[in-house]
Amino acid sequence: MGSPLRDRRVLSDAGLKRLEAAIASAEAATSCEFIVVLAPASSRYEGKTLKAGAAVALFVFIALYWVHFFTTGRPDALWLLAEACVAGACAAFAVARMPALQRLFIPRAQMHAAVTQAAGSVFYEQNASFTEERNAALLYVSVLEGEARLLADVQLERKVKEARLNEVLAALLNHKGEAIEGLEDAIAQLGRLCAESFPRAAGDVNELPDRPIIRLP
Repeated sequence: MGSPLRDRRVLSDAGLKRLEAAIASAEAATSCEFIVVLAPASSRYEGKTLKAGAAVALFVFIALYWVHFFTTGRPDALWLLAEACVAGACAAFAVARMPALQRLFIPRAQMHAAVTQAAGSVFYEQNASFTEERNAALLYVSVLEGEARLLADVQLERKVKEARLNEVLAALLNHKGEAIEGLEDAIAQLGRLCAESFPRAAGDVNELPDRPIIRLP
């Protein structure tokens, strides 16, 4: 069974509104700032798409060659090459547009590394280290790979044990229901956890927008 985080409905406007409400609710009890970034994918994986097309083209060329060889005895190499190129182009297009096919051609380790690298970049892109108390947390979700990362700024790391933050992430990754519900639960759990060490004070200012951000690779 695939990861529930592969559900592209989390990228919909309705999904974004639900997550925005969840973030606002979680931040109501803590001075921590929560950033949720959703990515259709963490990389374009263009090389894998081209390789898939090339593999299909080669297979089609060889298959058609032998079919013509045994049926007519005179394969037309140029015509077969044209047919193979068309098949390869169609395959590359299909792989680029269909996440389920993409995952067949991308090694799991490569996807894992792409998500980790993208999450680290997003942490700084979204100014997560520029809050007054240095207690922001980034929840990064990459839909194609079905993976997520939870990154915390320095003060949050110091006061909240990494193991407890990992529990929030593990609960999200192991959630059995819809992806959007798992994200809402994770945000709520993160809010309760952070409120223990960083309760919201009077006059606390919301330093970062609550609305989730969609990041294209």
